[in-house]
Amino acid sequence: MFSQPLTSYIIFGIILIFIIILTVNYSRRGTLPLPPGPSGAILTGVKSLIPRTSPWVKYATWAIEYHSTFPTLPFTVFSLIYYVQTGDIIHFRIHRNPYIVLSSPQAVHDLMNKRAGMYSDRPSHTFFFELCGRGKSIFNINAGSRHTRYRRLLSRGLNGSAYVGVLEEQSARLVENIRKRPKLYERFVRMNSSAVIMQVAYGYDIASADDRFIKVAEESAKISGLAMAPGRWAVDYYPLLRHLPSLMPFHRQAATWRKRLEELSDVPHNWAKKQILSGKYADSFTSQHLAPSVGSVTPENEDIIKWTAGGLYAGATDTTISALLSFILLMALYPTVQACAQAEIDGLGGEMPEVKDLERLEYLQAVLKEVLRYAPVANIALPHKVTQEDTYKGYRIPEGATIIANVWAIMHDPSIYSKPFQFDPSRFTKKVGDPDPRIWAFGFGRRTCPGSQFAETSLLVCMARILYAFDIRLPKHRPIPVVEFTSGFTSHVKPFDIDIGERRPSIM
Repeated sequence: MFSQPLTSYIIFGIILIFIIILTVNYSRRGTLPLPPGPSGAILTGVKSLIPRTSPWVKYATWAIEYHSTFPTLPFTVFSLIYYVQTGDIIHFRIHRNPYIVLSSPQAVHDLMNKRAGMYSDRPSHTFFFELCGRGKSIFNINAGSRHTRYRRLLSRGLNGSAYVGVLEEQSARLVENIRKRPKLYERFVRMNSSAVIMQVAYGYDIASADDRFIKVAEESAKISGLAMAPGRWAVDYYPLLRHLPSLMPFHRQAATWRKRLEELSDVPHNWAKKQILSGKYADSFTSQHLAPSVGSVTPENEDIIKWTAGGLYAGATDTTISALLSFILLMALYPTVQACAQAEIDGLGGEMPEVKDLERLEYLQAVLKEVLRYAPVANIALPHKVTQEDTYKGYRIPEGATIIANVWAIMHDPSIYSKPFQFDPSRFTKKVGDPDPRIWAFGFGRRTCPGSQFAETSLLVCMARILYAFDIRLPKHRPIPVVEFTSGFTSHVKPFDIDIGERRPSIM
């Protein structure tokens, strides 16, 4: 009646459904209850309930709904006022995979920091990590000896003082590019972030926004975004599917992307190696580890250096781009804040600010903190995985559960930050100010960003020089735009029309 291949697929499907039901039922067993949360459908869990945009808001909604003493209260940003009494920890399931969302500083600290030994792995993404071959990335690899080596290399390689010249040169170039073509400020912000990291990682100087290495990075980011898209690949939820024939569409797509991603990773690394061999190279992270003076390098060590340098680029560019774009747009919306920061910069003596001046710009530092709080770059930090069953506050946390820190909820919790939906840097200038948002902005436990200080210095020098050189305003006779945010691995204020006018003559 049925052909043999079709019969095999039907049998495989029946077995798969049986395994799912058994897994779901087994996951519900245990002496302690799972944290509360939505149950969803028996096969897919809450997959259909999570929006593609701003899922962190949905998680905050559930935290209120399943913990609040006011169950009839509709969710709005203002209902977060009850948050302190409510959403500490919730649970849900997507297909067979359990998820735990932490939405308070205490829960995040107790589990992801204090118990980092069991909360520092990454959940498996079979399609991207295994089939596309990206499992060695510093962001994807599980905690272990190789991950530790990555972090040590990055910590030593991102010594901010070693790259002051790069930061000052590229921030000056950013200002001059904006001066010449202010309407293209977003393009130049992206170019600046890429240029800084390419110099630091490989010693390569990006001279224009059309540089070939920017194209390489953009293509790599695009493929990675598609490969990591939540819910797109069934093999991520049912890894057994990877054993299906290689002619299956997802296998063919993974093979194509794997080959291309490997090519893209090798391009800057091989360029740097060629420069080093020629003796004509600039100091960089790669040259520090591959230069002839270092001696022979084993293939394994070179592989680690290649992946670490690639992680430098992937991790730093999106973060600094998002924060700097949010800063520029927020300055247009809050002219009083802009004026206060400019007055402080002018107090340096009228000269263009340099990296050595940043420690004196206390209000500008408060502005950066408020940008990171009001418009978090990562609204939900990259997920962690718990490696063994655990308990917390009387709840069971199953082994292998994906752990998500809802950074957005913490940054907008009124029990932590008064009037959290107002942009107000002065909250960080008081003698007893609000908590420093950098605690939650740069990751947790053994996954804390080793380049956070470098990123802050890069952002601050760009911010200082932009405000030194320009006035940023909303166009006259236009309604004040409503602040909205992009949604993705990183987030920033959605662009709206602004005018950037000269405040100082050229600084080049």
